[in-house]
Amino acid sequence: MREIRIRQLRYDDAREKLEREIQEAYIAGETHIEILHGIGEGILKKMAIDYVKSQDYLKLLERPSMLRQNPGTTQVEILAPSPEVIRKYMKS
Repeated sequence: MREIRIRQLRYDDAREKLEREIQEAYIAGETHIEILHGIGEGILKKMAIDYVKSQDYLKLLERPSMLRQNPGTTQVEILAPSPEVIRKYMKS
């Protein structure tokens, strides 16, 4: 599982790194990533969750609280593209 570390980064730098590394994971065919955002005030966690929810190929993985290893991380599943998306890219 790929780890994306955005902890202690400035907001804009963290968002840029998150977007870049998720795209790299998608292109590499990876199916799961873990975003390490830390606990702090929750700003980076909220940004990461909002970004994941805004992308149709990403899904937040919800785990029962007793199985959650680190509250400063968010786990994400990268979904395979739909046939429509594949056709769109094939035409490009």
